[in-house]
Amino acid sequence: MTRETDFLDLYRSLGLHPGCGLDEFRHAYRRRVSVLHPDRRAGNRLDARAAERLQRLTAQYNAAMEFQRRHGRLPGAAAPATHPSIPAATPLRTSRPLPVAAHAGRRSRSRLLILLAAVAAGVLLWNVDPFSLSSSGADAPTQADPATDGAEAPTLPALAVGMSVENVRAIMGNPDAIDGDRWEYGASWIRFAHGQVVDWYSAPEHALKATGAQAPATHP
Repeated sequence: MTRETDFLDLYRSLGLHPGCGLDEFRHAYRRRVSVLHPDRRAGNRLDARAAERLQRLTAQYNAAMEFQRRHGRLPGAAAPATHPSIPAATPLRTSRPLPVAAHAGRRSRSRLLILLAAVAAGVLLWNVDPFSLSSSGADAPTQADPATDGAEAPTLPALAVGMSVENVRAIMGNPDAIDGDRWEYGASWIRFAHGQVVDWYSAPEHALKATGAQAPATHP
């Protein structure tokens, strides 16, 4: 790409000014090429110089046309006037505020209420004895001891069919070994299916720790 001084030299060679039109520019170039073409200057001592000027003129013209394709105008011409952008349509003002902010506020308040309710439920569940929620019915009510003036003796949770893994771990602690779906505590064991107790065996020498635990009918 030639410099702007080359474009000025191009306009002088064509006898034009930078503000000329595109068609006028092209016609002037063709006329100048016909003058400098070697066929017109056969036998002239200045043929070599004319060929050099023609080569330079062609390079300048190509650069000017490339400039025109990129910018929509010839080099040195004034840039086309741009129309002022049309502002976006202003939304109509209403007597009532738009409901978007109100809806967003209501959604925020609803989420806050849900969060507070979830926290309150979590606190209540944290304070509830998990073993009292067991639906197996294995825990028998404690009989009052007459010798204690009617005071109820504390009872320990007992193993029950359907008890969860977490409840068993809370009662028995971590097992000595795990063999597939069976937890082993010494010679005693507890078998699970789908995360719930289905069977167990309490060996005399390694009795299970829960008071009143009764083994189901199956034994090893």
